[in-house]
Amino acid sequence: MKRILTMAPLLLLSSLSFAQSQNTWDGFVTDTHCGTNCQRSSDMKPDRACVRLCVRKGSKYGLWYGNHVYELEPQAQAAKFAAENVRVTGEMANDTIRIGSIALITK
Repeated sequence: MKRILTMAPLLLLSSLSFAQSQNTWDGFVTDTHCGTNCQRSSDMKPDRACVRLCVRKGSKYGLWYGNHVYELEPQAQAAKFAAENVRVTGEMANDTIRIGSIALITK
């Protein structure tokens, strides 16, 4: 019982640090090769065919946020949203966002 009580603060602290590392980003799903340069429309959103073609050729799905493209993981989850405006919640490490959740932004 004493061991459980001494570990309780450590478990609480580790769960708080996990919760604090979750962030949210709004942006377009594009690819890491073309990044912000694959727009073919006047509304400045990525072109779905271009994004998918680049990924088939070896690029990775990424989130265009601000003036930077961050790689998204897992790729299979990001693929469902190619060229879409999304809200991603997750963790970032080394310019890669680990997706906790991803959803379309509708206006």
